[in-house]
Amino acid sequence: MPVQTSRLFESALHELRSTRTRQAAFSQNAQLLLQERYLARDADGQVTETPEAMLRRVARALARAEQADVADHWEAAFYEVMARLEFHPGSRTLANAGTRQPQLANCFVFPVEDSQESVLRTFSESSIVKSYGGGCGFNYSNIRPRGDEVRGNPGLAIGPVALLKLFDDATKLFRQRGRYESGNMAILDVDHPDVLDFVTAKRVDGLLSMTNISLGVTDAFMRAVEADAGWTLVNRRTGAAVRTLPARELFAAACELACETGDPGLIFLDNMNRNNPLRDSMGDIVATNPCGEIGLYPYEACNLGYVNLPRLLLPADRRNPDHLFDLDRLRVVMAAAVRMIDDAISESWFPVAEIREAVQGNRRIGIGVTGWAESLALAGIPYDSEEALSAATVLARSMREFAYDATVALARERGPFPNVHRSIWKDAEQQPRNVAVLAMPPSGNNAVIFDTSFSIEPFFAMSYTQRVFGGREIRSVNRLLLRELAAHGVDEADLLQEIAENGGGVQGLSRVPEDVQRVYRTAHDITPEWHVRMQAAFQEHVDNAVTKTVNLPRTATAEQVAALYQQAWRLGCKGITVYRDASRADQAIEATRPSAVVTAPVTTTTSGVACDPADGTCAVCE
Repeated sequence: MPVQTSRLFESALHELRSTRTRQAAFSQNAQLLLQERYLARDADGQVTETPEAMLRRVARALARAEQADVADHWEAAFYEVMARLEFHPGSRTLANAGTRQPQLANCFVFPVEDSQESVLRTFSESSIVKSYGGGCGFNYSNIRPRGDEVRGNPGLAIGPVALLKLFDDATKLFRQRGRYESGNMAILDVDHPDVLDFVTAKRVDGLLSMTNISLGVTDAFMRAVEADAGWTLVNRRTGAAVRTLPARELFAAACELACETGDPGLIFLDNMNRNNPLRDSMGDIVATNPCGEIGLYPYEACNLGYVNLPRLLLPADRRNPDHLFDLDRLRVVMAAAVRMIDDAISESWFPVAEIREAVQGNRRIGIGVTGWAESLALAGIPYDSEEALSAATVLARSMREFAYDATVALARERGPFPNVHRSIWKDAEQQPRNVAVLAMPPSGNNAVIFDTSFSIEPFFAMSYTQRVFGGREIRSVNRLLLRELAAHGVDEADLLQEIAENGGGVQGLSRVPEDVQRVYRTAHDITPEWHVRMQAAFQEHVDNAVTKTVNLPRTATAEQVAALYQQAWRLGCKGITVYRDASRADQAIEATRPSAVVTAPVTTTTSGVACDPADGTCAVCE
């Protein structure tokens, strides 16, 4: 990180203050999604605002956190980057900013301690949060194992799996405005005596439909797997060893179920905490939000935002694999983004007092992206190439630098985050306003709003149907491919049917030039190892975590899953999930052909299956 903010950052601030407003141009699909989810409604449920009015509402609400003499300037700057479709805050901010109870955070983590009082309190507090649209993460490892004693009576303990089923059932009862379903992340540490029950908890399709499950694994466990050593399960209540089994046996069971159902994912706890700036004083982070892109302490929440990368591409004559984006403009957008999301923390209403204290104490934010695959395609770079990995590294490193400049500048103006005295910056000359600044969340909804590809994922298909709220379908065709084919004189009308019959892709189609086939590859055309390498390239410079799906063909095996999990751990990923094609009955997005259906969730996570199986967009974590 830079020692001090640069003069280039000061010029970025000047550009923000000099912006001119404009009106956003939303696609038809974007307008449909905005109407369904984000535009304000009256008491009868009728939409009462336009998309432009929504952006103005959000800009005005966030600018209330600014000093009165500059609030108008920042309101205009916030509106400008949103109207240019360069940056948007997360979905809860779009929906709730400027409302009577503006709950602007997306996801929360709650403690689960080994007492009836703690469990009931967490159940109550998390249910309240869910009724305002927040997703919740829990680590159940402190709960005594099933069959353990309670108050001296043996055999009464119900165990963590029964508890997570209770929390899952309650989630279905609470929806914000009757529309937004919440979701859960359930984590169990790999040394818990009930770990095998946990691993198989979602074996039956449809069970725990509101919950992603992930094993919390350590370096010690992964090394035990490599060495084919024993692994001891420990009762947290007593500290006593319960059982020792081969580490590979437990790992194989997790990989088999992940191949079969998509769960469990893995959270690499040591990777998650290795550079945690609060670790020495506050201990390890052991839980994440439902999609796994942000590790959080108890009662912390995540406030998210998305940079729309295709809007920041350099002109073709100035582009090369290491410099795809206009870094001067990216610096400007990041300055606005950090300020907007920090303002969202200041302006947010929190339904639980402990959440307010934790969120405002660390002021953690997570700025991610949309449109990575589209940007690569526009630059003519295959997703599964060294050039793409190099471009990812440059982009993530630049975003981190610009975000850090912005948060340090904000701290000079408003003060650093209150817990800075407990952090690695306690004696630093330059202290940040936010304990962390980047994340790579899923971006199903925001990508639709921006009319681009999802997060850092490859294209799912060249033509597909996405199910959004209420089962409504949005049909999409890759407009970039159509433009490319037109330039080669290919009749798109006939070819669209061929693409549909080819499972939604163009590989092997004789009328599609080979160089076009090389660039326009789908998630299933890219080998799983490249998915992991792309995730790791971004993770290197992202201080929170990265959401990424590793797509597998129907023929994938548990042994292949095991190899991918080990690859992700070695490369420093903080979590991983895989998704084998057609392993779940209810899937979010599909490309069809006459004799079969090729399906996969769009916004699967570093730690589970699709965050919102009913929607196919991660309505919880965006």
